[in-house]
Amino acid sequence: MARTPVWSLCAAFLFGLSTPFSKPLTALVPPVWLATLFYGGSLFGILPGLIPRMGLLPESRKEFWLAGETTPKEKSALFASIVLGGVLAPLALIKGLTNYPASRGSLLMNAESLFTVLIATLLFGEKINRWMLAGVVLVSTGCGVLSFTETKNSYQGSEFFFLAAFLWALDTNILRALSRLNPLVVTLWKGAGSTLLLFPLAMRSGPFSGSPETILESLLVGAIGYGFSLVVFLRSIRTIGVVRTGAWFGFSPFIGAALSVIFLGEPVSITFVLSAGLLFLAIYILHKGEQQREKRTLIPSENPSVDSF
Repeated sequence: MARTPVWSLCAAFLFGLSTPFSKPLTALVPPVWLATLFYGGSLFGILPGLIPRMGLLPESRKEFWLAGETTPKEKSALFASIVLGGVLAPLALIKGLTNYPASRGSLLMNAESLFTVLIATLLFGEKINRWMLAGVVLVSTGCGVLSFTETKNSYQGSEFFFLAAFLWALDTNILRALSRLNPLVVTLWKGAGSTLLLFPLAMRSGPFSGSPETILESLLVGAIGYGFSLVVFLRSIRTIGVVRTGAWFGFSPFIGAALSVIFLGEPVSITFVLSAGLLFLAIYILHKGEQQREKRTLIPSENPSVDSF
């Protein structure tokens, strides 16, 4: 197949689609219950990519159960990834969506790229070039314009989107320690682990007696937006590599914002358009800088990894 970005664009669309469909659910389902249903549903979305790889050979079973040569560091990283990226981050995102327009919240999630670069530089000692520095400045400016204007509309909750972005950025950097493992198997463990951790929290938060239609819709959003989107994302990695896949998938917040405007009828203001333009340019520049760093350090770009799931 030609090395085109069709798979990465499909993954970005599927993930972006979850935003406008999550927004109405926040008024019907408590945040902890909604996160539980999303990650429970994600397990169904992963199955199409997982079943062909499970196999019956001992090596496949060993990899599936993370047995054998898995190191304590890898197991600790997986647990940290489950807690940060599979429990705390989605709770923050859903909490933000309860009182904030989904279109603006989607754009604010571009802050994940900002935090990812800063964490990689400050904690892991990665070098930052001029392109990446310019991208960081533009992301900060775009998010600032978006979150500190038009207070007359009483938008509340932008801090939850920044928190979710920071947690997923931290998760992305932690996943470095799991790059040796099958990314789809790691994602299955994250989905199952997140569900198991969220369910007791949901039970303690209070009873939930949603209609079967609401529960089914929540599971479906999780299956498509959090599960199957990752299967397509990994297919893109095998087609065009990690760097190009990440570059195209980085535009998913804009897809989510556009779909929220279309499906939810959310208003489009001058500051919204201005910040969207700044953030779009910022993401392009950031990925330009990442590609240059890849070339200079001669890091193989075909090593699959799992990003923010």
